[in-house]
Amino acid sequence: MEQRKNSALLPSNVVIVAYDATRVHNECELQLTVKGIRMRGDILNGGDTLVVLGVLHTVTHPMGYQIKACTDSFFGTNSRALEEEISRKLDLYESMLLQSAEQCKAEGVSMIIKITAGIPTKVVILQEVVSSKATWVILDRHLRKDLKFYVKHIPCKVALIQDSLSVEVMKPFLTKASNKEGLEQKSFYSDWRTVGSKFNMQETESNEQCVVSSLSYYASSSSLDSSDIFKYNMLPASSFKTLNHKNLAYDETESLPKQAGKHSKGYHTNLAGPHALQGQHDTLFQYDSLEKPILCAVCGLKSILYVKESMRFRFSEIQAATSDFSKENFLGEGGFGHVYKGRLKDGQIIAAKMRKEASTQGYSEFFSEVHILSFARHRNIVMLLGYCCKENHNILVYEYICNKSLEWHLFSQSAHLLEWHKRHAMAIGIAKGLRFLHEECRGGPIIHRDLRPSNILLTHDFVPMLGDFGLARWKSNNDSFHTRVLGASGYLAPEYAEHGIVSVRTDVYAFGIVLFQLISGRRVVDEQNGHSQHLLKWAGPLVESLALHELIDPRVGESYDTYELYHLARAAFLCVRRNPEMRPSMGEVVRLLEADNDHARDLAQQFIPHYTK
Repeated sequence: MEQRKNSALLPSNVVIVAYDATRVHNECELQLTVKGIRMRGDILNGGDTLVVLGVLHTVTHPMGYQIKACTDSFFGTNSRALEEEISRKLDLYESMLLQSAEQCKAEGVSMIIKITAGIPTKVVILQEVVSSKATWVILDRHLRKDLKFYVKHIPCKVALIQDSLSVEVMKPFLTKASNKEGLEQKSFYSDWRTVGSKFNMQETESNEQCVVSSLSYYASSSSLDSSDIFKYNMLPASSFKTLNHKNLAYDETESLPKQAGKHSKGYHTNLAGPHALQGQHDTLFQYDSLEKPILCAVCGLKSILYVKESMRFRFSEIQAATSDFSKENFLGEGGFGHVYKGRLKDGQIIAAKMRKEASTQGYSEFFSEVHILSFARHRNIVMLLGYCCKENHNILVYEYICNKSLEWHLFSQSAHLLEWHKRHAMAIGIAKGLRFLHEECRGGPIIHRDLRPSNILLTHDFVPMLGDFGLARWKSNNDSFHTRVLGASGYLAPEYAEHGIVSVRTDVYAFGIVLFQLISGRRVVDEQNGHSQHLLKWAGPLVESLALHELIDPRVGESYDTYELYHLARAAFLCVRRNPEMRPSMGEVVRLLEADNDHARDLAQQFIPHYTK
């Protein structure tokens, strides 16, 4: 009992990780997300409380269909079924997070699991954030459809779990709570427990279920000071009935536990402690310190915060950083030259690409890459930090990307299996990088011209980065132009390979090939029994017969998501059309992969009738 009292009084911050608990989340997904949050260093600190919040909006009826997770609706469920489902989810989440909780505990962070049932999901999450006075809320990727709502109305900092399971900050500052009114009053059920705590008693004595009121969270709590709110949170529900509900924005509880220190469903404590119950911050914005952002959450590799333009390095700097281009720092070689790993004096890890004397990619490619990458600043594009020119030494200096290339992970015998969720996330990341080059880069579209798995680098949390821009071209419009044919033959669009015609659709075609490789795990040209077969010759008939399950890399097994497979296969098919005018733009491809609006559904109709008539 004493231990629990002390932990509740610690001056800690509350960090909420919100999940859609109706969906199935595996142990690896939860653990990787918690690890990524811990490794960032800018969200979770010693003494904080990490609340893993699962929101149930539907439950399964005994007859097999889905019904609303509420008891005040004709189409809702009953309280007993809801209580059983919440208890089951608590047990499931706790079993999956025990290891993560131990790691958090070693760093002075306590972990709490809370399952809340109610609709709409966004209001439930918002109420939980406001009532606990959280400093951060990290949203599951399946909650991103309401991201604008969360960013606008949640007063704390907001981050989003990406498809790669990395965490991206969407709102890095605190804001004052909105004073809007008029939300319909609802109730929802809730239960919680501390992971790994000896106070998680299996023999809970009370069967009372906590009913949390989703009263208008917009109502200002300024009429009550912090001590009042804390006091009201410790009162039984009967005490609340005498209060004016319009002035309250906290949770109601039906009863206190009969024995202090025992976990009880009838007890809904404030998770943040008194420190979080202090008044709202006076300042509207509270920015994080300008430290170097973390590029990879797994190994802690950091990136440059901001580069005004590509810097010109002295040769001696690069020489010292790479230990005079030693064999120990040699990473590999490409058409341009040898690549070496290095560390600058300020600690920044770099990859230095030195031009070979006999390189067919000469000075024009060198200056093309410098010029183009000076404009390309995007999370899915390798950042050019600078360059060096001295006599016959032409060196490009990049930020170092820590986890090799997509080609290595797909085809190397020593590589671990790429799980389906990583492949899907990488497809979206690559598409977003190309969308930036084609549609969002200042000065006009940039055509990569050499997109293939070996030119896509990965971090340890599998964020894809487009690299090797030696063949890229910067254009002032979207028109096609003629040029000599360069690049890997298996990825060349027909109009480029046959006539030397290049446009942004050339990259779209290559992306379609890469998509098929992500799905199938096959090389672009497969050598079997002395015969060579291009990937499209094999994949085309399977797609036309809608035998999409046969496209899947057999190593993935049955772990893929059928819905996501359909979106990837559909996008790949549209991208590799022979007529470049019939291919979608990369902006349309991103919408197809994310399948998040009506435009994507309309575009998808070009795919479906072709196979159903």
